[in-house]
Amino acid sequence: MNLEEVINWTNKNSGFLGLLLFAGSLIAGWTSGLFKSLIKKPKLKVRFIDKLSFYSFFYTGNKWFHKELNEEFELHKTGFVVYMAISNIGSAPTAIDKIWIGYKKNTIKNKLFRKNLNWLAQWHSVEPFRIELNNGSMIEIQNLRTKNNVLDNRDHNRIDLGSSIIGAAYFEQPEAWGSLNPQQDEQGLINVIVKIRDVYQRSYKFKTVLKQLPIEEARAYNEHFGSVEQLTVKEQKSG
Repeated sequence: MNLEEVINWTNKNSGFLGLLLFAGSLIAGWTSGLFKSLIKKPKLKVRFIDKLSFYSFFYTGNKWFHKELNEEFELHKTGFVVYMAISNIGSAPTAIDKIWIGYKKNTIKNKLFRKNLNWLAQWHSVEPFRIELNNGSMIEIQNLRTKNNVLDNRDHNRIDLGSSIIGAAYFEQPEAWGSLNPQQDEQGLINVIVKIRDVYQRSYKFKTVLKQLPIEEARAYNEHFGSVEQLTVKEQKSG
């Protein structure tokens, strides 16, 4: 069949070809929709709430002597709290398994290698965070994933389709020395990454910026801020 015959055949059967293309489009659309319905999975989206999202760096008053350097260092701690609304915009329900926060250490090395982050897993805040209203009453903020106390039977980690959960995640760096504290800018702000792992072992990462508060102001929201390690970790004595 030469080119002229092909053109003539195409012109005579344009309606039939259009029908074939239309049917093919319907089949392709139906097939892709079918696969999407079969492969259901959750997808998380996070909205950060600034009112209760901050960190606090402070010195503990303890000191540690480094034998190799022959130098004494003041020990410090950093606590973090992130207030989040976590939504499930996917096609299957899920639940939170674990939450981490990642930050850059305050070293020159991290200015060159930006992916070198220090990760902290969520800690229990012992007591829930509270926000004081203008009339003197308090709003209690639930802990994400963890229960506020042993009598709390609410489910804090399940996220159904098209729904969200709101709460705070608390993180506390163990007592440290040297550069193991967040790298901050001139305004005291730090860039962090919040990583959430669900029960299907899928991980989601979200970037945000945290402001710095003095430890006294941080403890106005939770009196145990920065001291959970002292309350929950037994001291290890060297023999």
